[in-house]
Amino acid sequence: MAEAVARQLKNAAREVEVGDCRFDVVAYDKKSKLFMLVECKRATDHRRVGQTFGQVGAYRGILERQGFEFVDAFSKKFQMRFGRWMEATQWAEQIRVEFYVALTDEACKDVERLRGLKQQHPDVGIIRVKPDGVCRDYIRVQGKKDDKLTRARAMTIRLWTPEAIEHRG
Repeated sequence: MAEAVARQLKNAAREVEVGDCRFDVVAYDKKSKLFMLVECKRATDHRRVGQTFGQVGAYRGILERQGFEFVDAFSKKFQMRFGRWMEATQWAEQIRVEFYVALTDEACKDVERLRGLKQQHPDVGIIRVKPDGVCRDYIRVQGKKDDKLTRARAMTIRLWTPEAIEHRG
């Protein structure tokens, strides 16, 4: 599943490790100067899908403490020229990030459950992965495409917060 998501997104790398955390897929959109972090789950049961949303929510805290390490780890997996890195990090000050869960087509059929999870985690987007590996940024609701439910909200993570400096020691 992670391979299919990485293929769909441009400028993507798999298994980016920051401390004891491993991000399944990280991508960078050069046009919008935005990083996308994706946690992939093949599970369809309510508990595991819910845990995936919670896990992605915890990733924000990791980036707030270890943003510099995140950029460093991604740069080892994905080569960009120096000027592009300076743009991506707003001159080493901050990054813009969207968080996503990638779920199976089957898991995305429980729209009411996803609405409830989205209320709890409004910043987290959803990527629907079909059985053939094709990814979609919408969910079908009564036969119509709904992309409002699947949208992520971009947030800004400062790379040099007191917490990040303290963590680097």
